Amino acid sequence: MKPAKPELLAPAGGMEALMAAVENGADAVYLGARAFSARGYASNFSEEELEKAIDYAHLRGVKIYVTVNTLLKEGELESALILLSRLREMGTDAIIIQDIGLISLSRKYLPDLPLHASTQMTLHNSEGVRFVKELGIERVVLSREASLEDIKEIKEKNNVEIEAFVHGALCISYSGQCLLSSLIGGRSGNRGYCAQPCRKKYRLYCEGMQIKTSGSYLLSPKDLNTTSGLGALIESGIESFKIEGRMKRPEYVAGVVRIYRRLIDRYLKNPAGYSVSEQEQETLTQLFNRGFTSGYFFGNPRGKIMSRENPHNRGIPAGTVISYDRRTERIRVKLSNTLRLGDGIMVENAETRSEDKGKIISSMYAEKGPVYSAGKGEVIEIPFDSRAPSGSMVYRTHDKKLMDSLKKESESGSLRPKIPLFLTATLAPGKPARLEIKDSDSNTVTVESEYLVEKAEKLPTSKAQIEKQLTKLGNTIFEAAGLNVGVEKDIFIPVGQLNDLRTKAVLKLENLRVSKWKRKSLENLQLPAPGERKTKVVEGIKEAEEIREAVETEETTEIEGIKEAEEIREAVETEETTKTEETEEIKKLKAQKFPGKPLLSVSVYSLEGLERALAGGADCVYFGEGLFRKPKAAGKEKNSEGEEVSFRDLDSIFESAVLKARAAGRKIYFNTPKIVRDSEMKQVEETLSSVAKLGADGVLVSNLGTFNLAKEKKIPFIADSPLNIYNGYTFTLILQKGAEMAVISPELTLEELKEIASHGPAECIVHGRLELMESEHCLAGGLLGKEGSQCSAPCTSGNFTLVDEKNYEFPLIMDYQCRTHLLNSRSLCMLEHVPAFIESGISSLRIETLGMNSVEEIRRITGKYRKAIDAFYETGEKRKEKCEGLGKGFTTGHYFRGVQ
Repeated sequence: MKPAKPELLAPAGGMEALMAAVENGADAVYLGARAFSARGYASNFSEEELEKAIDYAHLRGVKIYVTVNTLLKEGELESALILLSRLREMGTDAIIIQDIGLISLSRKYLPDLPLHASTQMTLHNSEGVRFVKELGIERVVLSREASLEDIKEIKEKNNVEIEAFVHGALCISYSGQCLLSSLIGGRSGNRGYCAQPCRKKYRLYCEGMQIKTSGSYLLSPKDLNTTSGLGALIESGIESFKIEGRMKRPEYVAGVVRIYRRLIDRYLKNPAGYSVSEQEQETLTQLFNRGFTSGYFFGNPRGKIMSRENPHNRGIPAGTVISYDRRTERIRVKLSNTLRLGDGIMVENAETRSEDKGKIISSMYAEKGPVYSAGKGEVIEIPFDSRAPSGSMVYRTHDKKLMDSLKKESESGSLRPKIPLFLTATLAPGKPARLEIKDSDSNTVTVESEYLVEKAEKLPTSKAQIEKQLTKLGNTIFEAAGLNVGVEKDIFIPVGQLNDLRTKAVLKLENLRVSKWKRKSLENLQLPAPGERKTKVVEGIKEAEEIREAVETEETTEIEGIKEAEEIREAVETEETTKTEETEEIKKLKAQKFPGKPLLSVSVYSLEGLERALAGGADCVYFGEGLFRKPKAAGKEKNSEGEEVSFRDLDSIFESAVLKARAAGRKIYFNTPKIVRDSEMKQVEETLSSVAKLGADGVLVSNLGTFNLAKEKKIPFIADSPLNIYNGYTFTLILQKGAEMAVISPELTLEELKEIASHGPAECIVHGRLELMESEHCLAGGLLGKEGSQCSAPCTSGNFTLVDEKNYEFPLIMDYQCRTHLLNSRSLCMLEHVPAFIESGISSLRIETLGMNSVEEIRRITGKYRKAIDAFYETGEKRKEKCEGLGKGFTTGHYFRGVQ
């Protein structure tokens, strides 16, 4: 069976790039508004430019998807919804979106506006895709780490369109899960302002000893290029092939789109004969590359995915430095490729900063003097400001001739095939001339002339003359594919009238091709505050939680009270959610100002850590044994690298953990991974089963797939911070879908937290090293492991850290699936601000112990927070203990500074 033709989706950071994409064969273009776009540094489009762009594309049969794919704060949601409303009116084909709160609002107020889930939503398994489909998502942009096998399985289980990146820059972190730029510089990738610290230099240490590495850019991946495996991607049924590059020049967009258009069509025409020419590959390489990789589509490339020696555009090799003349400040180069004036070069090993190793050639000298160009084998001299050792490679990073050619051809308007028209004309004496035109999309218009056709007195107008004038479509986007002229004998009509008739018909068709996508505007679009949405589900869940907390203060009625709360939850969730009346019981409970004293929760990753957290006074523990160290071999489960591991030992460990928590009268939830592919979901299902079997209180979930699985299996769960809860609308939806409590994003300020905490049980992290990213790439294994499919597991040889250029140390932890977790260089500490959190209405304060030096540190820190909470709640005393008493180098994160 012949595969379906995938959509070719191109990027555009401005109007020139949009025109280049359309002209070179894009089926659709994605672009951003000036606000709420994940590429905040691109020029992007004003509202006026957006409408112009949408009309331009629709006229030519190209779709437009607008990115509104940042996380939104409470005060931004109304503006974002108004923007969506305007985009809807303009005829936008779909919105690429990340924020769950905005998704829910859009479904409610703009139900006819198609939504596509951004890759920022970290969708990588079937359950997560099913969850967003139920929210109203029509297409999913999967995480770049998804393999072809992952994609096929997701497609089999969900009838939803899949969009996948096929070319361009890669992130080292799972998109939507990176806080590196945010926490070290205040510029959030989740808000469209990533500063790309992954492209900076780092040093690797193990147990305090520096490890020599090939290159210093240890977090910098190569660029994606799937041309060699494009056929397999087409056969997989992926609906849309996406090119990354909204920050790139129009010429880059033109060249990459043109080649992928050609390759897709080539494969569909003759799959067996598919190939990529050397010229096509060289053009892609010249346009921009950090080295190329096919990514994770065909397996984990391990170290081969990284570009550690150069994080910038490499271009293509152009020659080798022979010598450097300090007097004339020129490098002498033997060329292996052509160079011209206006070309850009980068000189390897030049004694300057990496970003200053490049320059545009403004003059060039051969033996006989200045030259405009020089070819392979020639020796030339180029002015260069810094010394470059002999033997250094010279790369051509900008090919002026290529870029000028792409620009000229794209602006010519002659590349995109014209739209075929079928014309029918009728001319009879004494009647208006009539012309009907129909395009290949079945758009049809009819016009008549004001002029009445005359009976010819001398020279009649011939049928050939009529056909010639009506098919003169040269400066339009159309061409005549068929013409039927019905004309009586001996009629006369001036040529000017025929031209006017044709022009009127073409203009009318153009207006139809644009206007048919427009939607009727909505009047009085008003956004209620989250607190004004009095659905019984939300209020009922709050009621159940309030009763649970109330009865837990009295030991003798704890079990009965919790049972009563759960029964209330189940009852209200079966009721219609649109009712707005509050019961008297709910009003009374709200008047009592529940919740009261916040819980103290601690995330631990071993039985020893659990014991110390309980000893320090934790009310609740999140138990994550097995997430960050491999269990002992016994029962034959395989990890992603094929190594045999066992979860039998984990069963006994988890059972012991529950018994210890119960003996202390404390809650215990099992922690689950942030990233869980379909092939790994079995382990999570076993964890969920263990909750009921062992008597745990529930699970902590960190992705929409495990969220949905816990919801479907009716296992109590708490929604963790990787779900990016940024506003009250997202928070409320998460509770509506069954979460007992939700952990607020660590990117919000204390004041912003208060707005969310007023809507239900909320937790925030107050202490510990925040996770900055999770990467499918095992950094230690990629650098130090054996080549091939089997890794020698160097991650088990000691504790690894990354050290940046300012000597900040970032702990590295590898999990049981060989993924890398990068922790912040500084530990969050809000000990002295505990009273402010209590006053904000937060239901739970959390200590994160990942990366702590010892289990005794867990007990000591937990005890300090226990005392601070108890002292303020019981006496109003604000304890004078400071973070300095716990160590050095703490941070308050974003609680006071916020993010851009």
